[in-house]
Amino acid sequence: MPKRSKEDTEITIQKIMDAVVDQLLRLGYDKMSYTTLSQQTGVSRTGISHHFPKKTDFTAALDSRIFKMFVEHVDFDNGLDSFSSSWVTALDNEEFRAILRLLFHHIVTTQNTHEFAINGIDRLYKMTESQFGGSSSKELEWLIGKSLVRMV
Repeated sequence: MPKRSKEDTEITIQKIMDAVVDQLLRLGYDKMSYTTLSQQTGVSRTGISHHFPKKTDFTAALDSRIFKMFVEHVDFDNGLDSFSSSWVTALDNEEFRAILRLLFHHIVTTQNTHEFAINGIDRLYKMTESQFGGSSSKELEWLIGKSLVRMV
C-alpha cells in the first residue's frame, strides 16, 4: 500500500478533530467514542487510534480551540460587570454549557486533574486578572459556582 501524503494525513486529522468537537459538544465526553467518531468521519477506529491513542489525547489536541470557543461567549472588553453578566447569559447557550461540562468532567472524574482542565481554569483566572485586576478572582469563583449549580 502506498504511503499517504502529509497533506492527506493532515486532512484526516482535521476531519477527526472537527468530529471530536461536534461530539464533545453534542454528546459529551463520556458518550463520544472511537466507534462514534469512526461512524461520523469514515475513518477506521484503528486509524483514529493511530493518531490519538488515548481518549484524553483529543482534549489535549483541542485545548486552545475549545478555550477560544468558550471565550467567544463572554465579554472581556467592557469591564467586570459586563463579563459577569455575559457569563450568566451564556449559561442559556447549549455550546457554552457543553464546554463547561467538558471542563468540569475533566476536573472531577480523574484522580489527577487532566491537563486540559488545569490549563482552562488557569487561563481563565489569568485572563480575568489581566483584564479586571486581582479582585476579579472572587467574581470568577462565583461564576464557576453558579455554573455548577445551574448545570446540576
